[in-house]
Amino acid sequence: MFEPTQQDQGGPAKGTRSSRRRARPSNTDATVQAPKAKRQRVPLHETTVANTEAHPETDTDMYEAKSDKLALLDIKRDGIENLGGPRKELSVRSKKQKAGERTAKGDGSIVLTTNNAYTVSKLPALPDRLRADAQNRQHGAVYSTSGYALSLTHTHAFVWPYASTAASPETFTFGLPYPSKNPTDPLPLGSLVSPSAASDEPGLVVVMPMSGKIAYWESISSAATLDFIRQQRHGVEDTIPGMFSGEHVVQIVNAESAGFVLVFSSGRLAYLSVRDMHGRPAISVQFLRSSLTNAVGGLLGSIRQVLGSTSAHGDVVAVRASHATRVGERVIVGATTKGKLNVWRVHRGGHHDILSDIDLRSDLIHQIQEADPASAGLPEESFEIVDFTCVPRGLDNKYVEASRLSEALVHDEDSVQHLLLLTSFSSSKSQSHYALVEVVISGQNKKVGAVRPLTSYTSPVRPNAPERPKLYLPRPAMVAFVVFDRAVVIASMAAPPDSPESQLQEDSHIIPATFEDVVDLRDEGNVQIVGSGTEEPTTNGHFPDELRSRHRTKNPAAVLLVQGVGTVRVAVSEVDRFATEKPPTISAKSKLEQAVFFGIKNDNPLVFQGRSLPFTAQEIGNAAIELSHEIVASKTPFIPNVPASLENNMRTRVEYLERLISYLNTLRVDLDARTRWVLLYDSEKMAVATWLWRKNEQFIAERPKGDKQNVISETVVYINENQKTEPNPAVGEVDPVRHWFINDVWRLEIFIAWAYQIIKYAYTERLTDENGINRLILEAAIVNKGALQEAEQHRLKNARLYGVNPRKGAEGNAIPEPWTATSFIGSNLKRLIEFCHEWLDNYYFPSPEKASVDVKILKSIRDMLPALTSRYFTALDEYISWAEKSLDPDTRESGKRCLQEYVENVYEKILRLKDYDLWDEAIALAQEHQAYAALADVMVQHILTLEESALAPGTSATKAEEYRAKAEDRKRQMGGFFNQYQERFAFPAYEALLDASGVQAVLEFPYDNEGYATKFLRSRPGLAKISWINDVEREKDIDRAAETLLTLGLEEQHVWSKKIELSLGKLALLADEADQRNGDSEMSNDFSNSKEAKLEKVDQALEIITIQDGLYSQIRPTIEEAVDESAEFELAMQFHGAWINGQKKQKALQSVFEDGMQRLLKHKALQPLDLIDLLTLVYLDPKHFKAIGDQFYLALKVARHGLKGEERRNAERLIWRRCLIRDDWKQVNVTNLKDDQHQLEVLGETALYRTLFAVVDEQHANDAFRPCIKPSDALGVYTDSLDRRFDGMDASYRNKLMDAMKVEDAKLKTYIDKARLDEWYKTTLEAAENTVAIVYGRMTAKKAAAAAVNGSTRAPLEAAGAVSEGSSFW
Repeated sequence: MFEPTQQDQGGPAKGTRSSRRRARPSNTDATVQAPKAKRQRVPLHETTVANTEAHPETDTDMYEAKSDKLALLDIKRDGIENLGGPRKELSVRSKKQKAGERTAKGDGSIVLTTNNAYTVSKLPALPDRLRADAQNRQHGAVYSTSGYALSLTHTHAFVWPYASTAASPETFTFGLPYPSKNPTDPLPLGSLVSPSAASDEPGLVVVMPMSGKIAYWESISSAATLDFIRQQRHGVEDTIPGMFSGEHVVQIVNAESAGFVLVFSSGRLAYLSVRDMHGRPAISVQFLRSSLTNAVGGLLGSIRQVLGSTSAHGDVVAVRASHATRVGERVIVGATTKGKLNVWRVHRGGHHDILSDIDLRSDLIHQIQEADPASAGLPEESFEIVDFTCVPRGLDNKYVEASRLSEALVHDEDSVQHLLLLTSFSSSKSQSHYALVEVVISGQNKKVGAVRPLTSYTSPVRPNAPERPKLYLPRPAMVAFVVFDRAVVIASMAAPPDSPESQLQEDSHIIPATFEDVVDLRDEGNVQIVGSGTEEPTTNGHFPDELRSRHRTKNPAAVLLVQGVGTVRVAVSEVDRFATEKPPTISAKSKLEQAVFFGIKNDNPLVFQGRSLPFTAQEIGNAAIELSHEIVASKTPFIPNVPASLENNMRTRVEYLERLISYLNTLRVDLDARTRWVLLYDSEKMAVATWLWRKNEQFIAERPKGDKQNVISETVVYINENQKTEPNPAVGEVDPVRHWFINDVWRLEIFIAWAYQIIKYAYTERLTDENGINRLILEAAIVNKGALQEAEQHRLKNARLYGVNPRKGAEGNAIPEPWTATSFIGSNLKRLIEFCHEWLDNYYFPSPEKASVDVKILKSIRDMLPALTSRYFTALDEYISWAEKSLDPDTRESGKRCLQEYVENVYEKILRLKDYDLWDEAIALAQEHQAYAALADVMVQHILTLEESALAPGTSATKAEEYRAKAEDRKRQMGGFFNQYQERFAFPAYEALLDASGVQAVLEFPYDNEGYATKFLRSRPGLAKISWINDVEREKDIDRAAETLLTLGLEEQHVWSKKIELSLGKLALLADEADQRNGDSEMSNDFSNSKEAKLEKVDQALEIITIQDGLYSQIRPTIEEAVDESAEFELAMQFHGAWINGQKKQKALQSVFEDGMQRLLKHKALQPLDLIDLLTLVYLDPKHFKAIGDQFYLALKVARHGLKGEERRNAERLIWRRCLIRDDWKQVNVTNLKDDQHQLEVLGETALYRTLFAVVDEQHANDAFRPCIKPSDALGVYTDSLDRRFDGMDASYRNKLMDAMKVEDAKLKTYIDKARLDEWYKTTLEAAENTVAIVYGRMTAKKAAAAAVNGSTRAPLEAAGAVSEGSSFW
């Protein structure tokens, strides 16, 4: 029934009590055999077997014991076999314990699971025959009073001391008489019998269920010994009289000292005695009177009664012997599945009396449904009694007071039967509801007491189970054990601590929720419980059934015979705790501990998944985090703190963490993201710590003798004492490295970051030489790179197991900072990389072979740089991703700083790799982290380096050709990256080409097949001067070139360049329009219309440039003699700033004028408003209008070409205001003693007249040009607000400007109010119109003649020489 072990074939038993041995006869005559030697308690060899062929059996042989050391090849399936001579063997050698198994103290048992309430252990003792033959049908029982276990097959009975510490214990094997011929028949029934007066060992009685044969051995030890006279019998046999046809025995009940009770399939009961009145072996059977069946009592019966034995009362489910008060007398209780109970008093010899005959069905159903709401809706016809047991008597007062059972606990009368029933309701074929129900019977009186529902187990009873469920309530009745075929339920029967809720439940006859748990066996193969028994505490000198227990215990236990496994004990840890105010409870953590620490063993017969836990997801998640932390920190008692192999210890902890998450997944617990990430972090730390320990051993092996200190051991020592668990040398903790790996792995992020600190300290304090620093740097690089890489690989590998997205990363306030990306790790990684750069700069260049340190290590440091840099970037990126999703403002701000650091360092650190000729590594790193700017620069610089190397003096032709080929390959690779990464790489690549080799390199790059150069140039406004050339030469896109030129020209700041670009753009537009006109007429018309707006805009911009050039032409003669720009400005301001400088309270306008003048002198393209300010504030020679036109008229034209809407109207008002205040209208208004001619000449010299004359003249050609307004309409402009140029300026400066505007406004208003300026404006306008009309009239003939000659329609009056001076007309 248990684990098979190999056995070899051998001879009969060799050990005896005497040292003398009788020689074996030389012949093989079976009729005269030497007597067997007496027992000698010495070990026997595993090959000892019974020779079943050489010795034909006799009648007496049938009852004698035989060896359990049978050869594996001789083992047969249960059935008829030829039984040889009896054997009895001894063995005291224990089976070797398997690695990793936990043993209990003293008894050699292996702990299968444990918690604060109970411990399940596998006992070592098991007969070899049962271990080898685990497939055959078998069942048995455990008798703790004698210390033996009994197992029966069809052909044998095995008895052994189950609590023995020997793996192959002393075993008594009995061949059974008349075994069944059909292997499917019921197995034999047996029971140990109390020892006789002549023996200390119990006897054995076996009943063959079908035939009714009974065999009895008075002592199991004497039955194993052959006396010199073989005919002496040590066993007796008989047959049950009066069995019905088809009837068979289903149960044998030990009712000693009265005898035994047999239960039949018909429901009948019979009394069995194995001793006569004188105590000699003798078998007698007589049937009991019973109402549990319809069959007639005594020896009478019929086939009809047998077939009809299953009545409304149901089958007999169990018969139990109650407590004995007098020798030779026992009370027997029997129950049927439907609730019928009978009680007898049985006397030695078979005399019996019926004490009670009660039907409890309706009372039980009512009480259970009232107490257990879950059973209220279940069908009553599904109700059954599954088993029952008698409540123990004579309990200590503390247990009586702690129990929730009734006061019947204190009664000792035989007339009172105190029972505990196991009942069930079936809701379906797959689920049953069990309950423990207290029943007290006295005569025909009955009482149903407390009801205790069982909620942890709901599987229905299997019909084909080898044993029916058994209920045990061992002393002191605090804990009940319910044994099913593959599970054991442990249920507390103690009262819970007082509370209002428990009081209400007590009033309703409900036992409040107390401790309850279930131990499950694996549902596979032949693993099943085939027998059981209990162990009770032996306190106060109490020894049950008058026998002294072989196994003493302080706490109750259930002992199980598990086929395919062995003997399993389920023992309460401390029963007195159940009677306290703080009884044991099931916690989520304890359930997880059981599954993790015991479920990980493949050979553990217990199973821990399959049943949901009675806890919320949050409770389970919190317990999982706590347990995970304890595993990582070795704070759990299930992990040794002094392991022989630290690597194995850490591997085991890794397996525990994997088992934890696997178990949680099996339970389908809805864990939140925080819990999953925390569990994954712990798992990562253990995996990385295991890797680090292997690296530590590698570093030790690589270092020379006497120099075994490495970066790992040094880091452990130098970590701040507040950041690690300090070892205690007083208790033997003298290895700080192992101590750290056992206790402080949960602080692994501190360890990783400290590697740089070790180098820094060793270097600054000169604790070692250069070679020592060299090796420390390499080891630190290996530790940082390898640890973080191991963590990443573990995360990617186990992400699905933990239910997280490794690419998304941890996020949110509930998620702790990623341990692989703490600021401490990121900061020290950066410092370590930079220290490596500095170290290599000092020792790797100019030649590593000339370095004063180990060149091999130096090159290894160089080779580690790319991977180390990649780890640094990954840590930054992971932290940024976590921080940006945090709800904490400080964390988000820290993430922004980290992002800035990432942007700065990713480019710099990648380009640094090229300094150590790590071109390919730099390219791969840039690709990995999508650093396209760095990728482009590395590619371009490598190409340039190769090309320069090819042209370098002294380079051979072959080598030069090799360099050029490599450069060309790199260019092709760039072209491939264009296709792969598109604009993300192409644009930075062209930036790098432009910076390194100029425009030509961009325009001539040969591997751009997608036109990224054009896209790049067009996307950069600053490259428009190159882009339009590319449009013309490569793309042949004149329209795009024109648009580029126009855009460039409109935004150009240099006036000469602006003029050229706009002119070229206009030319390109006209050329493109001409090409279009040669095509389809309809399309060309549409195209022409689309260009008109652009041409008009260009003309307006060119017109403004012409006005600016004209203004500069008037200023240039003044500054021609200046020696520098400063002198130019001073001369210009001295002459042309005369008017504005003479105005009081207008210093702000003077600064505006100075700024405009400086830009004009530097040939900067002025904005329309700036040019208007300059034109209206500048002082020009009075004759300037002959060369460029009137300055205010030009300002009006600038407003017309450069401004729109309200802004244009306000600018015109400003121009007219400044024009009107340029002259003193009070003097003009004084007409005293002036004739008309003189007055007209004065009016003609005013700026107003010259401006109106130019405007009227312009209107003859452009009727839409009508900017004239009367003086009063010019008031108020820019006195309350300024134009958009000054929006962002200081408020005080803006106020000063508005004050200056108000001064202008006040001056104009004075002229209007005091000098009748509005009327003079009308007079001046009329005079200007008359003058223009007279001139045009005189020129009519000349115009007509000119038109006839050269086709001219009009020439400006000034150009025609019609007007030389404004005053010449008066």
